[in-house]
Amino acid sequence: MAHDVFLSYRRTDQALAQKLVQSLQAQGVKVWWDQMIEGGEDWREAIVENLTSARSLVILFSEECNTSKQLKKELSIADGLDKEVIPVLIENTKPKGHYLYELSARNWLQVHPNPEQKMGELAQRLAAELRTPNTSGLGTSVTPPTPPITPESPIPAKPVSMRPEPSTPPLEAETVEKLIEANQKLEASAKDRRDFMPFKWYEILIGLILGGLTALGGYDLETGEITTGSVPLDFLGMTFLSLLIMAMLIFPFRYYFRRRRVWRAMRYYAISIFILIIAVGVVMGIHPDIMDDTMGAGENLAAMLFGSIIIFGFIAGLTFCTYGLMHFQRTQRVFNRHVETL
Repeated sequence: MAHDVFLSYRRTDQALAQKLVQSLQAQGVKVWWDQMIEGGEDWREAIVENLTSARSLVILFSEECNTSKQLKKELSIADGLDKEVIPVLIENTKPKGHYLYELSARNWLQVHPNPEQKMGELAQRLAAELRTPNTSGLGTSVTPPTPPITPESPIPAKPVSMRPEPSTPPLEAETVEKLIEANQKLEASAKDRRDFMPFKWYEILIGLILGGLTALGGYDLETGEITTGSVPLDFLGMTFLSLLIMAMLIFPFRYYFRRRRVWRAMRYYAISIFILIIAVGVVMGIHPDIMDDTMGAGENLAAMLFGSIIIFGFIAGLTFCTYGLMHFQRTQRVFNRHVETL
């Protein structure tokens, strides 16, 4: 049986959830919540089956939701199946970590303070939105309560749903998990291709031009003689160094405008920068004009690599402290803009 609303809540908020269920049902909204699980029934399969068939996921969000692993799973299923998610703020709190990232841009409804007194108003608001055709994914099959039929009054016409009822049975739990996993892999693969070494073509061209100019500086055009230790190493060294400097400065902004999470951005930033540092360190370590005569080639190369990692690691640390602060402030601004108080 398809439902209009799948209700998610923490156990400590069960009394509030029950009031909302009763108010929604009085509005003609079909609600499923975990109190409908029958004895002996597998609760995991029941949750997956009913969330799959529901039109929207409504979350009564309290402080305890920030630590709920079950809510993470329900959000993952809802996103994988493109369900509408409607978070309702019932306490003076804010989403944190994973939930701040996943829910900050959702349209929130706030019912605190005194959420117990606002369950009726919240139910009316949810029912009205469910009846209104829109492109956000909300269902439109909610049927308002109809007046009793008397011999003097004609039989009212059956309300026409703006959306057809699902013609396929709910997906099996295993199928849903595979669907979610496949979607996550596709999204991760696409993001990986954009986040590892996210250079633009013109930035690579700038590095090659700087490397070429440096190499020409060590080549005498009149005599055709090489005036420095190695023109190819000059070219490679300056090219890699230019790319490294640009990467240090540009990549954080690129991740920020792509709205990457802090840990994800830091991970791909570190991998990209580390590879460029290795390239620069290798070229500098074997360059005859830079090489320290008092050390062997291996010691010289190790010293160059170690020094490069220390210097650029310090800069990267400062960069991502700023990045994390900017990211946190942005998500807080987005969250505050999407909260509507009832």
